[in-house]
Amino acid sequence: MANQVQQHFETLLHHGASISDLAYLRILQLVHLQMSALVEDLKVYELPHVSPRTPLEATEFRRTITGSAAVTPMNVNTITALLETAMEELFVPYTEGQRYLERECRSITSLYANVLADFARYHVSSRMNCTLERCLANKYLAGKSAKVKVFHV
Repeated sequence: MANQVQQHFETLLHHGASISDLAYLRILQLVHLQMSALVEDLKVYELPHVSPRTPLEATEFRRTITGSAAVTPMNVNTITALLETAMEELFVPYTEGQRYLERECRSITSLYANVLADFARYHVSSRMNCTLERCLANKYLAGKSAKVKVFHV
């Protein structure tokens, strides 16, 4: 089961990475959120630690849980620890060291660069249009002033 979850998780991440760094990061975040919720839901089904007060209660309790080991704090804590360890191990390859932060920085840098490129293109084109308009206006004004000088001379 864990292998299937990990394979599906990796497939989602590879698909997200093929789209963009931002898609990869959002899929990683979404899977982490969903896996955390699943782990918390599974923890609800743990058997609580019961301390029998008398040997008779202990015997009765063991009879009600036929086929399973006696419930001890270690068994209950082992389930919780197992779930939490599995959760951590699933995400370690993707968040280890500076990997997550480097990916986040690349994503922010590319998004910022795209916005700045659009901004720069707009201003270059508006400057070119403005220069063209000025050039035509200057030629027009220069032509009128030349005609006016001709008439005055």
